[in-house]
Amino acid sequence: MREREVFLQEQMTLQWQHVENLGQSWIGIRALSSVLPYGKVCSLLERMRQVFLRKRMEKLPLSLPQLEESNLKKSRVDIQALLFSVLPYWKVCSVLCILFLFLWFMWKICKKFQRTEDIGDEESSIREQEKAEEEGSNLLRADVLWPEQIHRDNCEQVLLLFGRLINLCQYLVSDTFFPVPELPIGVGSAYEGWCPPENEPIFRLLVPLSAPRGHVFHLDLGAAGELPARNSRIRVDLECTCGREQEMGMRCFLHTSKEELGNQHPSLLRDFCEDAYLDVEKTVRWFQVLITNAWKYMPEAETCTMSVGFSGRSCRIHLTDIHKTDFVAETVFGVQQENTDIFLSSQETEAAFTPSTTWPQSCAVAEEKFFQHIATHDQGNTFNNLRYVQVGAHILAGQTFSPYQLRTVLMHLLTAIPLEGWHVSYFLQRMDDILRYLRCCVEEKRLNHFLIGNEDVPAEIILPQEFRASQPLNLLQHLVQDPDSYEQALQELQELQDRLTGLLIDSN
Repeated sequence: MREREVFLQEQMTLQWQHVENLGQSWIGIRALSSVLPYGKVCSLLERMRQVFLRKRMEKLPLSLPQLEESNLKKSRVDIQALLFSVLPYWKVCSVLCILFLFLWFMWKICKKFQRTEDIGDEESSIREQEKAEEEGSNLLRADVLWPEQIHRDNCEQVLLLFGRLINLCQYLVSDTFFPVPELPIGVGSAYEGWCPPENEPIFRLLVPLSAPRGHVFHLDLGAAGELPARNSRIRVDLECTCGREQEMGMRCFLHTSKEELGNQHPSLLRDFCEDAYLDVEKTVRWFQVLITNAWKYMPEAETCTMSVGFSGRSCRIHLTDIHKTDFVAETVFGVQQENTDIFLSSQETEAAFTPSTTWPQSCAVAEEKFFQHIATHDQGNTFNNLRYVQVGAHILAGQTFSPYQLRTVLMHLLTAIPLEGWHVSYFLQRMDDILRYLRCCVEEKRLNHFLIGNEDVPAEIILPQEFRASQPLNLLQHLVQDPDSYEQALQELQELQDRLTGLLIDSN
């Protein structure tokens, strides 16, 4: 019996060795179960399972590296095949990526430059806005657009210089029969304060002319009742000098024959007149030569330069001092009407053509004298003419209202409001009064000339009798004749008020 069990166990071992080849056949297991008890069969099966697992585990370490190596080789082959397959697409993608990067860099650069330009434009506009606001606020301070002291000093220097030049001119014509120039009078925008500060100031000077010895100026005012006269002329007459020949150092032009006159200089009629009337252009050209010769004797001629130009009805003089500072002076000429502050001048007129023998009536000297009168009676120095006219010039820029009209309003208010009310603390209120007064004038279509028919003109201003006795002259007569101009004037008045309001806001 013992031998039989050993034999069966050996047979089972051999059977287990071939179980894998036999596909783990249930035939052998069933054969064993028919011979051995159930417990023995289970024990044998457990031992067989352990032997099988041990042998399988002995084989696995050898197969895993081989499997990994095989898989690695296969993956390498697959990767190489994949790379070779996508190589054309990779080249295209590389080009696209480079192009994309290039475009991206270009976009960044353009955006940076655009941002820089935008910032520059924004900064420039901010600077311009700040400059405009600063100019607007400066208008309401004591040191307005044009520094007042510098302005007054320049005006005085030009007057002093030309006063000395005129003295030399008087000496040069003392032994001739040319017109005699008198000391100049400062008139116009520079002396009145209307000149915008961004422009070079033009110092306009009126040079009065008096008749030479043996001559008389007679003023022909033209049509009666026209004030100021626009077509007035200056007639030159010879006067008898018989009995005063020794005193005057000349022979009488009226009662001396040409042979007896001999080498005596010709009269004014020959070289300066047209049909016995003084010619503007001939006078201007003569003065151009005269002042050029006088400049040669000036001490300033060594360090300064002067050029004189002909400008139709005036003479323009350009001066450059030792510091390379330029001064432009425009001289107009005038003949005083009797002993008044009214002149017949060579100033330009609004007419398209003005005959050379026409000398229109000018009120510039009388109006300048009015402001001097105000300054003289202003004991507390409360009124600053320059300040008001500069603010007025600023808000009038681009409007059809003229500085002369606004200045006329100012002169009317100066005679209506006591000087104490023109203190700097009331400046804004007075500016508002000026615009309100102008609005009332536009609505009524009437603004009276300050010097004609005005009883409030100070007695210190010497006017011809016809000026005081005449009816007031309406400076807004064109609004009566043209309804469109009236509507435009009302609209511009609102713009003026808005500009002044803007200045008030900026000043705060």
